[in-house]
Parts: sequence; structure tokens; C-alpha cells
Amino acid sequence: MSKKEKKDGLTEQEEKTLPADQEPEIEVKPAEEQPDYYEKYVRLSADFENFRRRTEREKAAFLAYGKKDFVEKLLPAYEVLLRQQAQMEKQTVSEECAAEVKSLLGGIKMVLGELDKAFKAEGIEKMDVVDTPYDPMKEECIATIPSSSKQDGMVLEEVQMGFMMDGKVLRPARVVVGKAGEEA
Repeated sequence: MSKKEKKDGLTEQEEKTLPADQEPEIEVKPAEEQPDYYEKYVRLSADFENFRRRTEREKAAFLAYGKKDFVEKLLPAYEVLLRQQAQMEKQTVSEECAAEVKSLLGGIKMVLGELDKAFKAEGIEKMDVVDTPYDPMKEECIATIPSSSKQDGMVLEEVQMGFMMDGKVLRPARVVVGKAGEEA
């Protein structure tokens, strides 16, 4: 049979050899040598909490990136529909159109209405940049044209629509900016 060890680290045989009045000596390690399990637990708990938060942020960023990628592909078609709607509304006001054209315009308005609802739910909005000061953080200037001093630095025309998503620029607007001092 193997020797059984007790809590103090001595076997039964060693304990019997000790004099009756002598207590077994228990080796106590100094505080700096003893492992601090509570401190390790607190650190591990904090590391796990940081890991959990980081994975939640990464997951949200991954979903937002996927949403952004899809919306960027959808924006050109949305812009074409908006421009076509504006063109058709000009024609219906200026001249008599067939009932089919008016019906088509109604269909385009319904599709745009549904897209607008979906964009609004996802935090996507069209930037209104015409007749505002040029902002290089939101707009890309593709040309300047001579203008009056009142229109100096103002966006005069929007060539490509700009969109924002959750307060950040999703696609900058491409614009024409007025510049004073040039011969008209």
C-alpha cells in the first residue's frame, strides 16, 4: 500500500516518528511566492469581457460593411430612376401624355417610394448639395464654371448624386462649383 499523505504534507510514517509534543512544521511560502488566483481570475475575466466586446464590434462592422457594399451597387439604379422620374414629370407638365406614360410615372413613383422606405430604415439618405457651399468632405468637384461673386464657391450643379449612411459619406456627390473673377 502506498503511503498516504495528509494535509500538512507528511505521511503517516513520518508523523509517527515525530515526538508527541512537536507539531509538524508546515512550510509557508512568502506572499510574493504564493500564486494569486483571485488576481488571475480578475485578469482573465477582464480579458474575456474585452474579447466579447471586440467580437460584437467586429460583427457589427462586418454587417455594416456588407450592407454598405450592397447599397453601393444599388445606388446607380436608384439614381437612374430618380432622374427618369424628374424627366417624366417635366414632360407631363409641359405636354399632354398618353395614359400609359402617366401610369408608368405612377409605377416609378411607387418603386422609388419603397426604395426610400428601405433606405430610411437603413440610415441612408440623399445629400442635397445644390446651392450650398462646396464641402470637399462630402462632394467631389469635377469642374468649375465662371459665376457671379454671390455664387463663388457654391455648388451650382450636381452631376452625380451623393449619399450618406448613418451620418457618414457613402458616396460623395460629384458637382460643378462656381468660381468668381473669371470672364463669363
